[in-house]
Amino acid sequence: MKQWINRIIWGLFFYLIFLIVTLPAYLLVSRIELGDQIELGNVSGTIWSGQIDQVRVDKTILKDVHWAYNFSQLLTAQLAVDVTFGHPRKILEPQGSAQLRYGLNGPSLADVQIKLPADLIVQQLDMPFKVEASGLLEANIEQAQLGEPVCQSLSGQVDWKLAGVNAMKTNFSYGDIGANLSCDNGAVVAKVNGNPEQLILDINARLNTYQSYSVEGYISAGSKASKDLQAALSYLGNPDNQGRYLIKFKQ
Repeated sequence: MKQWINRIIWGLFFYLIFLIVTLPAYLLVSRIELGDQIELGNVSGTIWSGQIDQVRVDKTILKDVHWAYNFSQLLTAQLAVDVTFGHPRKILEPQGSAQLRYGLNGPSLADVQIKLPADLIVQQLDMPFKVEASGLLEANIEQAQLGEPVCQSLSGQVDWKLAGVNAMKTNFSYGDIGANLSCDNGAVVAKVNGNPEQLILDINARLNTYQSYSVEGYISAGSKASKDLQAALSYLGNPDNQGRYLIKFKQ
């Protein structure tokens, strides 16, 4: 009799595990309140490995979102999920991959690689006049750990390839622009650099809290900058003896 009871208990235990492993993802997702700015498409697969045909975040749409639980990270006392979205050949749509982690120190990101048209970012901004951006944004984040007030650690790079803006019927070409990302005493720091031919940048941006930031540095026209770009920079004030314009503001 005792043996039969043990078999029944173990049978129920393994059946429970089977139910959890094969639990359809849509049953869980349907119970999550995402707000008006996030909208999910068709969900398939399980909570451990599945996909969503598209996810809308405000005005941006992510297609072919896949996730898979990474069991190897359990050895480091972390829960981890590998996420991918988009298609490498569709350069006009957002694409990328990342590993989402949760451990003793809270949530973090690792191996983040994202590519998207720069204009998708510009269209999210509330501008007083129409602005269109060209070029491709690429983000490569080795690791990012949330902390107080903003970050605990951060290492990565964001590049704006072939950067350009069309505003007020004028095209401005900036060339390649890059930013090295790091964390300093809980604040996100970005050191922004331009290029010597189009737009020379030497700017330090700092996000101290989610309500406080500062930007300080210099901007100047490159050796091959257009006359329109040179004229636009003149509105920044008087240059120093090196032809640089001071940029400085904070909130």
